[in-house]
Amino acid sequence: MFLTKVQIENFRGVSSLEIEFDHDITVLIGENNSGKTSVLEALRIGMDLIKSDRTFNFSEYDFYRDNEIKKKEQFLPINLTFTFEETEEHQWNDKIVQSLNEVIVGDDYSKIKLRISGWFDEEDGELKQSYCFLDDAGNEMVGKQSFLKEIRKLRPFYYLSALRDAKEEFRSQATFWSAFLKSKSLNDDTRIELESELEEVNKKIVGSHLSFQDVVTEVKQLSTLISVGDANNVSIDPKPADFYKTIRYTDVNIPTVTNTKVPIYNHGEGTQSLCVLLLFSAYLKTRIKVDVNRLAEPIIAIEEPEAHLHPNAIRAIWPILGNLPGQKIIATHSGDILSEVPVENLRRMNRMSNVCECNIIQKDCLTPEELRKFNHQVRRNRGELLFAKKWLLVEGETDVSVVSECAQILEIDIHQCGLRIVEYSQAGGPGLFIKVADSLGIDWHLLADNDQAGDKYIRSAKNLLNGRDESTYITKLSESNMDVLLCVAGYGDPYLDGISTNTTTYPTATWEQVLEEIKETFPEKPGQALNVARKLEDRSNPEITAEEETPEYWNQVYACLKRHFSKPAASLNAIMLIKDRGADGVPEEIKQILEKVNGISGGAQ
Repeated sequence: MFLTKVQIENFRGVSSLEIEFDHDITVLIGENNSGKTSVLEALRIGMDLIKSDRTFNFSEYDFYRDNEIKKKEQFLPINLTFTFEETEEHQWNDKIVQSLNEVIVGDDYSKIKLRISGWFDEEDGELKQSYCFLDDAGNEMVGKQSFLKEIRKLRPFYYLSALRDAKEEFRSQATFWSAFLKSKSLNDDTRIELESELEEVNKKIVGSHLSFQDVVTEVKQLSTLISVGDANNVSIDPKPADFYKTIRYTDVNIPTVTNTKVPIYNHGEGTQSLCVLLLFSAYLKTRIKVDVNRLAEPIIAIEEPEAHLHPNAIRAIWPILGNLPGQKIIATHSGDILSEVPVENLRRMNRMSNVCECNIIQKDCLTPEELRKFNHQVRRNRGELLFAKKWLLVEGETDVSVVSECAQILEIDIHQCGLRIVEYSQAGGPGLFIKVADSLGIDWHLLADNDQAGDKYIRSAKNLLNGRDESTYITKLSESNMDVLLCVAGYGDPYLDGISTNTTTYPTATWEQVLEEIKETFPEKPGQALNVARKLEDRSNPEITAEEETPEYWNQVYACLKRHFSKPAASLNAIMLIKDRGADGVPEEIKQILEKVNGISGGAQ
């Protein structure tokens, strides 16, 4: 029985939001104040805190507010609607169906809808709350409130916040640690034997404490003041030995690097955070079916599991999270965690003005080949890209370095703007990045070279615009590529060292004859044959004939560069020349590109 959906209305900063959950693990990402914590708190209040209509579990700050809503009387009612659904792959146990039959709706598969509400009662002048189950039409099912207890036995909710203090979580009254302390796993005969031995040890300890004798001597004078028994029988005795009281005051100690045993709460924040997570795991795996219900499958919400951890440890905890029983809902800011998360399990929270939305990459969004490339190019190696507000999609390494360095020279903080520069040529083109960006609510802009490959990439992007304005999303360089653009802008000297003076001799034949020969070599791919022939023609006898410093001149220089000449190194040298001149030295075209990209979602310079 899985929680498949929650609908949130007028709760905290969320006026209206619907979010679907995966049966196993759902990972929430998004900027601060995008709604992640509101979702987790809605789950905690609705699935754990509220147990009756008599106690008000919301606070007045849980009600949605804007500039028009300032008083309690103006509060719009909070509605949290939780949907549990059966599917063909995950059918409900017969005992679950029997115990919840009166609140189950749906025809083909079972469904339960629970609504938690909070509102301001004008007649009584106070805030109130209620809960009920809904029928197929969304109407209240009267008199069914008692089934909330049964839901919580079968789907108990546990929340682990980002602030994981081992001193609090390993105390005797803490929820998870106390479950192990209270475990009655010892038979009475063994317990009595242990308590007898403890009593003897305690007597020896007290008897060896010589300063107690001074107290005994003074207390013996009591018989001279009031009527008591034989004063010689005054003694200081230890409390009766109690096995479970002894267990209650145990500590979990972890050795340091010098093998000195130290209590958990005296270790660093990272060690404490990880230990609390492991305690949580131990409880869910070993105690929940004993303490709650043998059919219990928990709903687990964890906020920032990466808190205080080193990146290596963050990647290592993913198996721990994945192996937790039940349904997991995780909010994270870690690109290292995202590198382990299947793309279909991601939910990206976005806030546009006062509207909060949740975006998901649908299963049919990417082809199998695109998914493979996405996992390699982004998810595995650059998961942090999914946190960006906007992507500038560029062809290659030179574009990344030039644009990012020019932004720094212009004092544009691309990180503050939420901008990430993404190279797409290694992934076969921009298509999969555009699909992902559109699915997750990430703004994007394509920068393409002014050549055949660039034209192909632009056509790919245009096919995905779906009626949107091309000028907002696509820019073609004025020159054939970024290197030539730098040369034309006055930074070509670093490239002149790479000019090849050797020419390659080819057999004498017309290019029509070469083309025909290649067509026979690639009979099924005439387009590829044409491309190969053109490349051979371009490289056959490179020479510089154009007037110096003209765009054609620099295109010829670029064509004459030695095969092993480092173009990225030359572009970095060009960037150093730009830095020497400052903001005025940044090519005007790059300034315009950054201005356009910086404005696509209201970024600030």
